Amino acid sequence: MKKNVILKSIGVLLLGILVGVVLIAGVKVRAKQIIGLQTVYIAGHDIAPRTRIREEDLLEIQIPEAYLVPNAAREKAEIVGRYTDIQGKIPAGSLFYKSMLYGEKELPDNPTAQLKEGQSTFTMETDLARLGGALSPGQRVDIYASVTAKDGTVVTGAVVENARLLALKDHNGLDLEDENSTGTPYLAILAVSSDDLQYLSAIAETGSLRLFSSSRSYDPDLEAVLIKDSPVIQCLNSQQADVQGTGYAE
Repeated sequence: MKKNVILKSIGVLLLGILVGVVLIAGVKVRAKQIIGLQTVYIAGHDIAPRTRIREEDLLEIQIPEAYLVPNAAREKAEIVGRYTDIQGKIPAGSLFYKSMLYGEKELPDNPTAQLKEGQSTFTMETDLARLGGALSPGQRVDIYASVTAKDGTVVTGAVVENARLLALKDHNGLDLEDENSTGTPYLAILAVSSDDLQYLSAIAETGSLRLFSSSRSYDPDLEAVLIKDSPVIQCLNSQQADVQGTGYAE
């Protein structure tokens, strides 16, 4: 009989523990329902401006729904692989806000970020009539020019070959691939040698420029090269020599 009492006591104790566990679990579930806990991601450390966010930069936490604002990025896929704003860092412990995150092509300074050593961006107005066929960012293009010589004749020819086309933008400054773009090219942004800007700028002011696909449009090893024996370049050097006693820097 003593054994039965002990067994009953153990049974009651185990039942009490089970009931307690169930109650605690129920309270937690109910509390979560009331508070509305949501799983979100915060910065695990300070993330510098213009940094590509990696999965290891995130910490997963749960916070009440009421603490979240509509602009907060909740899904990992909305954050990982995106870039931080170029004007400020994301401090440790901060939520990620959609307005602070950019795709690579959405970065305001994306064309500049693609430059190589010794290069500068050259922006020229363009349109469908000045595009020699369908062009897209990443292609190599040849730049043709027309200028008026001292005797009034028009001199034309290629001045730069294999310039890398960084971006095509519409009249509103939007990439043509943007869903809000008009789809009509207005500005072409090119990667050219910084030393060659003097020629291109002079042509843009007094003549005209036009783009054509390069014969090796997608060769990743090619970069812009000035065609020094181009009749247009020779014409510009001659005109500059008459003005200053010397041509443009070779």
